[in-house]
Amino acid sequence: MRFSKLQGSGNDFVVIDNRDKKVEEFLKDLGLSIADFVKKVCAFHTGVGADGLILIEKPKDRNNDFSWRFFNADGSEAEMCGNGSRCAVRFAFEEGMVGEYVRFETLAGIIQAFVLEKGRRIKVQLTQPKDYREVVLDVEGQRIEGSFINTGVPHFVVLVDDMEKIDVVKLGRLIRFHPDFQPKGTNVNFIQPMSFNSIRIRTYERGVETETLACGTGSTASAIVAYKKGIVSTKPVEVKTRSGEILKIDFDEHLTQVFLEGSVVRVFDGFLRREFLEC
Repeated sequence: MRFSKLQGSGNDFVVIDNRDKKVEEFLKDLGLSIADFVKKVCAFHTGVGADGLILIEKPKDRNNDFSWRFFNADGSEAEMCGNGSRCAVRFAFEEGMVGEYVRFETLAGIIQAFVLEKGRRIKVQLTQPKDYREVVLDVEGQRIEGSFINTGVPHFVVLVDDMEKIDVVKLGRLIRFHPDFQPKGTNVNFIQPMSFNSIRIRTYERGVETETLACGTGSTASAIVAYKKGIVSTKPVEVKTRSGEILKIDFDEHLTQVFLEGSVVRVFDGFLRREFLEC
């Protein structure tokens, strides 16, 4: 089975063209569930290694270019992924499925995208954010103040004084599974201002269950929160991810149009062997 690996800001994904539904046929023959398949492929050391897996499929509506299914590394299916969507668009562009303007279907809604610099940069228009609110949590006796917003998937954003002193995995996991966010849980972002229009970010990502080098929807959520709270004063907001790459986030005052832009790299193409999936 042919696959490609792409990464955006250090967020890496396995992408498979499944327009002919070959994945389902292959897994049925092997007796594997889609969740087990994803976990095998995304596993570091024993698999390809990735933060998630993307299946490109035929659209339900002919007005759209394709549909996708997005899976976290733990096998769970998610509504949306900002960096994953950018990788999916570059893959589709290079495979001749789409032009420089793209519309595709996700569980979070229709995503529009723009191919820049022959696919080396991708700009996506995300679905309209919702459910913004300020939240105060009791985390093992510690008072944590932050902002919740859903940018396709749920995010909790916390302002910190020193990014390097935060135990992102420990505190992120406690917040991710906090009773206030159940049953689905939340992604957790820690931000620190850099300038009048830029912030740093570290993210604990739900479904990956650890810190990732970048998170597109998390960067978007954090940029919006930073602007709303006056942490930054102008747009677009530049967000420096853990990988060191800077994502550009732009949006209007009413959050009806939200854009995420950054570079995408196609790392390699390969084939999954049946022997690997059987073991």
